[in-house]
Amino acid sequence: MEIKFTDQEISLFAQAGYLRRYSQNEVIYMEGDAANTLCIIQKGRVRVMLSTPEGEELTLEIVEKGRLFGESSFLSKSLRPTTVTAVTDVELICCTIDALIPFLCRTPDVLAKVLQHCSETMNHLSYSLHSFRFMDRRQKIASFLLEETDEDNPDKDISSGCLPYTHEEIAWCLGLARPTVSSVLKEFENNHLVRCAYRKVYVLDRNGLRNIAFCS
Repeated sequence: MEIKFTDQEISLFAQAGYLRRYSQNEVIYMEGDAANTLCIIQKGRVRVMLSTPEGEELTLEIVEKGRLFGESSFLSKSLRPTTVTAVTDVELICCTIDALIPFLCRTPDVLAKVLQHCSETMNHLSYSLHSFRFMDRRQKIASFLLEETDEDNPDKDISSGCLPYTHEEIAWCLGLARPTVSSVLKEFENNHLVRCAYRKVYVLDRNGLRNIAFCS
């Protein structure tokens, strides 16, 4: 279950921070930038990724409304370990650590949620590392489809087992080549596990995907 902040809680963050807007595909910050703010998404979605000097990119997560990113700002004089870009037009509440700490001390319920979110981020990264290291391409894609469509998420436009991602976006998230994703999804479609449409993948057989994702 993802930790999300309600509209009311986001408005509380606004008391400690300031509003920033970014257009689709705009860079919010780069790997190596000073980590001086924590951000909560008021509108839209962002892509958190790693990059190499050769220009290769690995998406760690797509983060939507009501969620935080930029937790590294809690570390004194730290640098951003990731690059974040806007997937859609985005509105963020950005808080400096100096303004955020007194705010969190006054709102213990929000503080508890921030700590839960940080723990969830660590769990997600651990799962991602396991996936990249130990799963083959079919397992990665099956597991990703199951995880992303486990429950409806209006902020990601996910409902009724429909994932509104292109093959390229799935490839981003899994560190795979787009032709590889397309090939595996075609196989899944031929076996009636999913149905592919324009910019969408419909999950039809969750048990079938589980058998692929968790086979030894």
